[in-house]
Order: sequence, then structure tokens, then C-alpha cells
Amino acid sequence: MFVQLLCKDRNQKEKDELYQVLSALAHREQLQIEERGEIVELDVCPQGKIQVSEEDRQVVMYANTRHGGPGFHAFCVDLFLDIQHELSGDYELIDDLELDKDGDFHRIFHLYEDEVEYLRGELVRKRPLYFKNYLYDSTFFLPLEKENAIATPIGYLDTKELIHMDPEDLMDNFYVWNTWDKTAQYYKNASLLLMAKEGYGPFSLMNDHTLKMAHLICDYLEIAFQKDPSLTYPVREYQEYVSLLGRENRLHNAKQMEQEVFQYRLREVYHLFENSKVVALGACERSYDPVLKAMCLMSPRTEEHAWDYFIQVSKESMICSSIHELEDQNPIQYDGKSIWTIVYEDEGFPVMEAKIRQIDEELYFHIVFKEENQKDYLLRCIKESGFTQENL
Repeated sequence: MFVQLLCKDRNQKEKDELYQVLSALAHREQLQIEERGEIVELDVCPQGKIQVSEEDRQVVMYANTRHGGPGFHAFCVDLFLDIQHELSGDYELIDDLELDKDGDFHRIFHLYEDEVEYLRGELVRKRPLYFKNYLYDSTFFLPLEKENAIATPIGYLDTKELIHMDPEDLMDNFYVWNTWDKTAQYYKNASLLLMAKEGYGPFSLMNDHTLKMAHLICDYLEIAFQKDPSLTYPVREYQEYVSLLGRENRLHNAKQMEQEVFQYRLREVYHLFENSKVVALGACERSYDPVLKAMCLMSPRTEEHAWDYFIQVSKESMICSSIHELEDQNPIQYDGKSIWTIVYEDEGFPVMEAKIRQIDEELYFHIVFKEENQKDYLLRCIKESGFTQENL
């Protein structure tokens, strides 16, 4: 499910005019537009971006609409038609659902229903899709598997409930935008999705990104409540956020949701790195070390220097300072993996190094931590880490 607009045969002046029109339309729709390297991105909804790139004399606008829902798909088609109306030139609009031809939103809504029906079958049977990123348009983590439950973009859903839910009701668990307009339900869906994907709870003041996400969650809930006070809302979580942020409570007399609200980042998740999955708290700050070819995870914190551990993970053994001593240890066997570990002290801090071998794949860990009582927790995280299903 995608929409693509090819703006053909444009010189630099015509490309500049195209970006000006795009910027004006983004302003009209109150969308954030940013340059990220050689790509321009429009943030349309929490599950949908429009990416703009150049290929020689051609400007390409593209949106993957599979995760956003039928409303996002329809929005992209309308926006691309508006661009063609505002600026003359040679265009090619490619819409795999062909909404541009008949404008029948009801028809594409049912196509998304069919998609969620297919997804349900794959997840219940734990087919290959179950082990891949079926949740979000883009992410570096996946929730851990939970017995008798399926992870959805807004939280875990009991497997029996998933099996028996009406497809139309199930759509709000998997898609943000299921109506033509942005209704109260859209903004509620957006807030629940952001809480599941980017809800940092007590760690919301950790950095600019976590702070932005916390404010956005509150913004969406306040807009939804203003549009329809009769809906139920995650009032407890909202109150925690406004208290942290020092915002005014605008959900007076709102009804509390019965459904449990999940914030995956406040639990252990799989941090995806190349073909590996590393277990650690979802709220960890992630970065990349290009010299060591390593993913770096800093423990979340509520104060500037209040870190507990720093994890480096790589497929290169050079990450381990004591690789020979490590490989001299007797490995333990766990869940089809051989795991070597060693703990020593360096500059007053305990250090844990580890190596995982699973079939013909290897993964190395270098972890610095503050307190001795964190050792067992970090060892459990290493043991539960491994490689993605399709690579084994």
C-alpha cells in the first residue's frame, strides 16, 4: 500500500517552485516539514511520512501507507493531486489502491479491513511475519513476545480477543487513521500509538526527543477530548505526563479507559541492530559508534548524570577489551545459544563482556555498569538476546 508522485523533467528553478508549493501545502495542513540529508520529510501522522527525493531531473514523492491506515492513504492522494493542480508540469501519480481513479474511500477502507484480517491470521499462527516489524512504519525496536497475547501498535491484545474481534473494530488497534477526516478517534489513536511507541513515562525529560514526544501525547489527547468528551481516555497516564511537564490539565471529567494502556519503552524490548535483537529497557538512549561498528545503549535517566549502565553491542570482537580471557571461559547453553561471559573491574567500574554464538552467528557485548546488583539483570538481558528468526 503506497502512493507515489513522479514530478518529471524539472530544472533547478522548477524544482525550487515545487518545494515552495509543497511548503505552502504543508503550512496549510499544519504539517512539520524537515530536510534530512538529501531527503525532505513531511510528518503527516504518527504512522505516516511523505518522503521527497531527487533523481536527476525528477522529484519523487513517496508514502508507504500500509501502517497509517485508509485516512492517511486518502490524504496522500489528495495532497499529490493538489500539487498537480497548483503547478503545471509532467506528473505521474502511482496509487496501488487506485483511489485517484474513483475517489471511493469506502472501497479502500475495506481493503484495509482485508489487510488486518490477513495480519490477524499470520500473527495468531506465528508465521514469519510475527517475528518481523509489522507494528510501525519505522522503528529500531520490537516488543518482547508475551504468552497468550499479540503485540499491536497500541499495546498487547489477548490472543483470544484478537481472534474474535470484528475487523472494523480491530483496525483501531493497528491503524491510526481510519476515517476520511481527523476525528477525535484519530487523535485518541495517535496518542495511544505514541504512548506505546514513544512513551518514556518518568524518563520524559531525558532529552529533546523524549520531551517532544511527551508533549505530543498530551496535545493529541487534548485535541481528541475537545472534539469528543464522550470517548474514554488514558486519563491516569495523561495526568502523569502533565505533572512531569508542568502543563495544565485539560481533560477535566474525562472518562478513564477500561483497556490497559501499554508503554513498550518502559519495559524490556528487542533493540534491533543489523540481524540481531538485543534485550534492554526500551527507554535506553540509542546511538551508533562507526569505529567499533557498535550499537550503544545508555540506560534511561531522570537526572543528567544518573545513568546505571552503558551497553555496546557489535558483531566485531574488537569491542571486547578482554576477548582472549572471555573466550577462555566455559560457555553456558541457553535457548540454542552458547554464551561466554566475563566480569572485571576497570577504572573503578564493573565491566561485563559477553559473546553469543547461535548457529553460525556471533554477537559481542561490552557493558559498563555502576552497581554490583545490576549484574544479574544485565546477564539476563544478554541471555535473552540473539538473532532475528529469518537469519537462523
